[in-house]
Formats: sequence, C-alpha cells, structure tokens
Amino acid sequence: MKEFKIVRKILDGDLLDFLGTYAYNKAKTSGVPKAETHGYEDSQVPNAPADYADYVMENLLGFLVPKIEDHTGLTLLPTYSYYRVYKEGNILHPHKDRPSCEISASICLKRDKSQDIWPLYIETNEITKVLLEEGDGLIYRGTEFSHWRDEFKCGNNLAQVFLHYVDANGPNTKWFNDNRPQPNYFIQEY
Repeated sequence: MKEFKIVRKILDGDLLDFLGTYAYNKAKTSGVPKAETHGYEDSQVPNAPADYADYVMENLLGFLVPKIEDHTGLTLLPTYSYYRVYKEGNILHPHKDRPSCEISASICLKRDKSQDIWPLYIETNEITKVLLEEGDGLIYRGTEFSHWRDEFKCGNNLAQVFLHYVDANGPNTKWFNDNRPQPNYFIQEY
C-alpha cells in the first residue's frame, strides 16, 4: 500500500452493530476521559468521549490483523486501538500520527444516517475527501500523510475506531503493543 486505501464494509452485520452500540453506550456512561483516571486526555478533540486500549476495541485490533494485512500487503504488528464518539461541533485538526501509527485503519462504527456523511480528508499529493458509511474503513499511512475533519455538523454523534499497526519489517517495530508490557488484544494463536 503506497498511501491509502478505502475499504468498503471492512466490518458489517452483527459485529458492526455490536461495536457501534457499544461505543455509543460507553460514551454515554463513561463521559469524557480524565487524565487522572485514564492516564491521558484527548487533546486532539477535547470533550469528545474517547478511550485508549478499550478491551473490546483491543480485541478488534487483533481480530482484524489478517484483513488489514491483505489490504496493505504488509506483515503487521498491532500497537493500539483508540475510539472516539464525535459530537456536534467537534473538529479534528490536520495532523500526522506518532510512530506507533505507521499503518492506521479509521473505521466508522455508527453514525446518524438521517444526516450527510461527515468527510475525512487526507493529503498525499492532493487532498482527498473520504466518505465512510458505517462499516467502511480508511487504511492509511498515518505518520506520513496529514488527515483531518472539519467541524462536525452531520448529526448528534459519530463513533469511529482507530486501529494502529506497524510494519513488522519496518523501522517502528519497537512500538509493537505501544510499549505496553503485555498485549491486551485477541491473539489468534491458541
């Protein structure tokens, strides 16, 4: 994979419904993470419910390794998952990701279908406007290309999960599992 790839229906059916409902419900009950309880604050999108390394999303991170590898042609090491439930007025400013996000998948889990799709932009040689329906994902080189979203005006909420990986044969392998002591994701080897 050179720059990015849009994958339609990387998730679907009951699994997609479960993950979208889970993210919405957890956002309602957990609120916005605080540094003293989670060890971080979401400085990219303040006041948006989010979670780093949520156990369910970590399992998704490991579960999707074969699919992400198929679409990238790379052997990947999982680093971490992150999900966010955007609210009206949120903005994701242009940015590039840290080294543990060498290969990223941004997947729409749930959105207000009565509204237009909220565009995600990625800048390679040109700016591409990406429209992701529920279950669709954008796989991209997060450390190389700026990506962003303008102000959210497409409904009340949108749940998005970000799954991050590094190339097992690349320079960022030290970021496997995001330097955490033990993987928190589903391992398919029994």
